[in-house]
Amino acid sequence: MKKIFLLIVFGAALTACTDFLTKVPETSLSPESYFRTEPELELWTNRYYGLLTGEDAAAQVYDDCNFSSDNSSLQKGTRTSSAASWSWTNLRYINLLFENSYKCTETPVRTRYEGVAHFFRALFYFEKVRQLGDVPYYDYVISSDDVASLNKARDSRGFVMKKVLADLDSAALKLPAAWPNTPVYHVSSYAALALKSRAALFEGTFRKYHNIPDETVDGTVLSAEWFLREAADAAQKVMGSNKYSLYNKNNKKLDPSRPTPYREYFTLADAETSETILAKRYNQGLNVAHSLQFNFTSKKQSATRRFVNHYLFADGTPIQSKAAWESMSYKDMFLGRDPRLAQTIQAPGYIAEGAASAKGLNLSQTLNGYRIIKYICSDSKNQGSSSETDFPYLRYAEVLLNYAEAKAELGELTNADVVATIDVIRGRAGIAKLGSVPTSEDALMRVYYPNASGTQLAAILEIRRERTVELFAEGLRLYDLLRWKEGQWITPASTSGFQGIFISTLGEQDLDGNGTPDAYFYKGAKPSGINKSIPATNIIRIGTDITLSNGNSGYLVYYGTETYRWNEDKDYLWPIPLAQIQATGGALTQNPGYEDISR
Repeated sequence: MKKIFLLIVFGAALTACTDFLTKVPETSLSPESYFRTEPELELWTNRYYGLLTGEDAAAQVYDDCNFSSDNSSLQKGTRTSSAASWSWTNLRYINLLFENSYKCTETPVRTRYEGVAHFFRALFYFEKVRQLGDVPYYDYVISSDDVASLNKARDSRGFVMKKVLADLDSAALKLPAAWPNTPVYHVSSYAALALKSRAALFEGTFRKYHNIPDETVDGTVLSAEWFLREAADAAQKVMGSNKYSLYNKNNKKLDPSRPTPYREYFTLADAETSETILAKRYNQGLNVAHSLQFNFTSKKQSATRRFVNHYLFADGTPIQSKAAWESMSYKDMFLGRDPRLAQTIQAPGYIAEGAASAKGLNLSQTLNGYRIIKYICSDSKNQGSSSETDFPYLRYAEVLLNYAEAKAELGELTNADVVATIDVIRGRAGIAKLGSVPTSEDALMRVYYPNASGTQLAAILEIRRERTVELFAEGLRLYDLLRWKEGQWITPASTSGFQGIFISTLGEQDLDGNGTPDAYFYKGAKPSGINKSIPATNIIRIGTDITLSNGNSGYLVYYGTETYRWNEDKDYLWPIPLAQIQATGGALTQNPGYEDISR
């Protein structure tokens, strides 16, 4: 055990700065002598930040709104127990700190780093429950001869999620409101509350829409309502602090014709501190970068028509209020819409960061015409591992939406709540505000979310619209659909694929409406005499992978011939790894629907 400990600590120490190595001689590192000073506790807990989802990974969680040339096993229905795996190494590192932090005699220091450990243990288990449901819970380090613990059965999701919220409560008490240096990159009391609002909202709505029976744990009746109240309370504490507000600057002037605070926020190299509660840091100088722009381009990551239809017009009216909205052209799709649409998806007149003039749509960068520009900086960042924009892992806009949704699901959303949450977000976007709790259900949103229910259904639907638009490609949408029991939308119907822009006919097209043809669509052999003004990237053969929904016209579709499978009885959870079931002699049980695979 001591040898393993020394290897772990020495490996971590190699990543630290030289002056720290001179303070703690390698020969002195052991379980007995470590965890005594702030530098040691800092070094040990720095590893925990690897648990935060990065920008690249978050943006590539595919769902009904966001897809690429890589279909996921979830969309294909090919997840198996034999191929599944899991890791509990990070939990061991976390619990090791709890068992050794007493060695630090500086109480404020010890308390602060215990707060860090509470935050990340909560995050670790929240993500386990989110995917697997019931999981074994450990708040101690398991020794190699502790057979009972190693063969422990799964604890109920309610039991584990109550522990998650308790850890976040402890983190909120022990962590500072802000750290002295680079506070946005360290977990804080407000980060704990923000994560609690996310986790409790997930569990509350999952229990409601999946009809999870109430359970009593340590005298507390765990119900959908209990978790929703915990979510609202945590979000309210962040809101009531008056510490955060939505980013509303236009320093880069990415679009000279209009303010672009939403687009600009996601292109900042250094996370700003008004809206960002916790960020994952990237910096080329620190040798830490990501490949988001490269992957967006190489995988042709695209949005879907279903996603684009969520956007309102700037006056607050829905897309279906426009005549012939289902056959709206690429150019017309953006006219008069919520400005966030053109700040998320490339629109006619798009100007790349650092470019002198507008760029037309390049169909080689998208699978269906809806090219994602959220997070996109200058073209110089299109190479692998060259992006260094920080990722806002927790931001204030999500907290506002968490609060509004929890209150609406409880049937307790007030006009004042709407003004303080949804209208703040719409105000930053530049569209009409609600002003009061909506009472008339939007027809299209009702079609898109057939399982939604509650006494404030119209409000729930509007909040889901706002959440879809505001939090696009931030790693949350997939789990929103799972908790709402709307998983069927993750996989399109087998014959429809991921629908994109509308093409009225084969042949020449003027997509941006400037009077010059800029695309050509054909079937069979490539025709001769195609207008030379049309770039080669926009001469598209309609065939197997790329099709039109009505044959010679309709929505540009990718993966229309792919086989998709969605099983309502099993696909809301991932399988427990077969190897773990076998290693525990069956003490770990399988999730419903995967039993035949685990035998």
